[in-house]
Amino acid sequence: MFKKLQQALTALMLFSMPFMGFGQLQPPPPDLGDAAGFALFTSVGAFINNDNSVVTGDVGTNMGAFSGFPPGTVIGATHVEDLASALAEPDLLAAYMYLDGILGGMTIGVGLGTGQTLTPDVYILGSAATLNGVLNLDAEGDPDAIFIFQIDGAFSTTSGSSVVLKGGASLCNVYWQINGAVALGDGSVFRGTILSAGAITLLESADLFGQALTKAGQIELHNNIVTIGSEPTASIITASGPTSVCVGESVTLSGNVGGVWSTGEVTPSIVVTTSGDYFVTNTDACGSATSNHIQVTVAQAVGCGDFPWGGG
Repeated sequence: MFKKLQQALTALMLFSMPFMGFGQLQPPPPDLGDAAGFALFTSVGAFINNDNSVVTGDVGTNMGAFSGFPPGTVIGATHVEDLASALAEPDLLAAYMYLDGILGGMTIGVGLGTGQTLTPDVYILGSAATLNGVLNLDAEGDPDAIFIFQIDGAFSTTSGSSVVLKGGASLCNVYWQINGAVALGDGSVFRGTILSAGAITLLESADLFGQALTKAGQIELHNNIVTIGSEPTASIITASGPTSVCVGESVTLSGNVGGVWSTGEVTPSIVVTTSGDYFVTNTDACGSATSNHIQVTVAQAVGCGDFPWGGG
């Protein structure tokens, strides 16, 4: 109870402050709390899948029927009217209210896309809106830049439309607060976290990279791919032996899991024969994470044999 009270007070203070532009005050992202692990979630509504949808992330409803898995696949947990869904419901509502309450954004037209490029800001769309063609979100080199869309009505995307991230924009920093139903059109590709007040429908083969969460409404899938965005996990690297060696000797560094070594290699292990600072960077659509660093010293031949670890 104390945690929920803290979250509510924090949300109240944050969304009561006017947004002054990114040069002065950048609004922090919403705290999704216990809803953060859900790729798809409805507080009140049925959850229906048609055909072979694949969802990476948790799915669920806190009140409503759940069907369609299989034939669909969930790479995560399913929560239907259980403790996890009950905890997610108030956190989703608080996050929705926070986004809805941010003041002072930029009012733009309700027709998005057709090659349009937007930079980090809070964007206000005063009625039902659509996305047609390509919408570019350009972070201008700032991976922490935040995009927030406040849409006061339903929202739909046309067939084949897409949201494209540029300039280091992070999938986890794009938020769509939609005061109505959401429909992603056939074959469209959408990115970001949707927090809606109505039904969410992904039409045939529409893909969502992010989350779609609604405080009231049915969720329906049609042969879709949904992949939740999450911060990358940093690799933990280790050395096979002493990290101070003589010329002609080497040490093997291991532990890279899906990242890139500071040398540019992508193998799980590397053999090091030169002095340097070695580490791994893991990157995904939500940002990057750096492993621990290992400093390797390769001594010159003169006097190398005096070291306690040996040498030639």
